[in-house]
Amino acid sequence: MENVVLKVLRVDQPIGQFYIGAIRAEVLESIATVDVRDFVNGHPEDIAGIQRQLSTARVTKIGEYVNFDYATFPTSIVIAVDERAASIEPMAGCEGLYQLTIHGYSGGENEEAITIDRSAFIIDGQHRLAGLGYHKKDRPFEVNVSIFVGVDMADKAEIFSTVNLAQTKVNRSLVYDLFSYAKSPSPFKMAHEVVIALVRDQDGPFYQRIKRLGIATPGIDEKETLSQATVVRGLLRHFPSNPDQERNKGFLGLASRPAPKDSFRQHIFTPFYRNEDPVAVFSIVSNFFAAVRERWPTAWNSSDQGFILNRTNGYNALIRFLQDAYLSKTDTPRIVGQDEFSSVFNTIDLPASTFTTKNFAPGSSGSSALYKTLLQAANL
Repeated sequence: MENVVLKVLRVDQPIGQFYIGAIRAEVLESIATVDVRDFVNGHPEDIAGIQRQLSTARVTKIGEYVNFDYATFPTSIVIAVDERAASIEPMAGCEGLYQLTIHGYSGGENEEAITIDRSAFIIDGQHRLAGLGYHKKDRPFEVNVSIFVGVDMADKAEIFSTVNLAQTKVNRSLVYDLFSYAKSPSPFKMAHEVVIALVRDQDGPFYQRIKRLGIATPGIDEKETLSQATVVRGLLRHFPSNPDQERNKGFLGLASRPAPKDSFRQHIFTPFYRNEDPVAVFSIVSNFFAAVRERWPTAWNSSDQGFILNRTNGYNALIRFLQDAYLSKTDTPRIVGQDEFSSVFNTIDLPASTFTTKNFAPGSSGSSALYKTLLQAANL
C-alpha cells in the first residue's frame, strides 16, 4: 500500500496533542485495526484490548443509513498511530496546517514491523467505520478523524472511556421535535405534525397529555402522562414500513411514490402519507382516542399511577388496536368517525378498574397482554 498523506490541524489539550483531518472511509478502513477487550485465549484472568464487541445489528443499521442521500457523520472517528509509523511536517505558507504521513515502520532491533495496513488503531468509531463498508455510492464518503500520535495503551483506554462515558443519550422526544425544521416530507415529520395538532386541540383527548420534549411542560403539572417519543413511535407503526427509506425518498422529492410493499391493510396511514394528508391521520387518531375517553372516562382522565390507559403501556396497546378497530369499519382509506369507533368500544365489557398495573405489568409484555384483551373482548 502507498503512504497515506493528510492535511491536518493540531489541537492542544491537557492529555496532549492530536490532529484533525479528513480521510476517505475506504482508505481508513484499509489501514485500521480494532482491539476488542476480551478474555485472552478464554482465560478468565487474562483480559486485553479496549473496544466493545462489534454489534452486527448496529453495523447493519449503519450500513443502510450510509446509503441514504442525507447520510452524515459529523463527529470524528478517533484513531491512534504509532509515532514510528507517522511523520508530521509543518506545511510551508500554511500557518497551523501540517502534513501527516502514515507510512508504516520496517522494524528494528527487538522491534516488530508495523505494516501500513495495521498502522491505525481505532479508539472510537468502529461501528461507523464497519457500517461504511456497505457504502455503495459512486461519490466518496469522507470522514473526519482525530489522530493521536504516539499514545500508549493507558491513554487509548482513557480516551475511549472519556468519549463514551461523557456522552448522554439524546432524548428521543427532542429528536422528533426537531422535525419541525425538516423541509422534506417523511413519516417522522408527519407523525410529529400530528402530535403537535393533538397537543393543541383543546377539546381533544391528548390536550396537555403529551410531553413534547420528553420532560414536563411548565405549568401543566401532572397531566402529561405520555412523551412525544412514545406517541410518535406508536403512530409510525401505521406509516410505510421503512420510515428511514421513506425519509430518503422525501429528501429526493419522491415521497408520493408507492413502495413495492405498500399495504393499506398492514399500514393504514400509508395512503394518507402518500397524499401528504396529515389532517386525515390526525382526525383518525383523535376520533379513536376520543372514543376511548368517552368509553372509560375515569381511566383515561386519571392521574393515578395505578391506571395505565393514558400512560405508555395503555397507549401502546391502544395504538396497536387502532388498526383492528379501523379496519373493522372500512375497507378503503377514509376518516373513521368517533361514533364508529365508539360502536367498537361499546362492545367491550370491561370496567375502568381493569386497566391498572395490577392486571397489566409494566413493559412490553403488559402492553401486549392488554392489546390481546381488547382484541378478544371486541371479537375482532
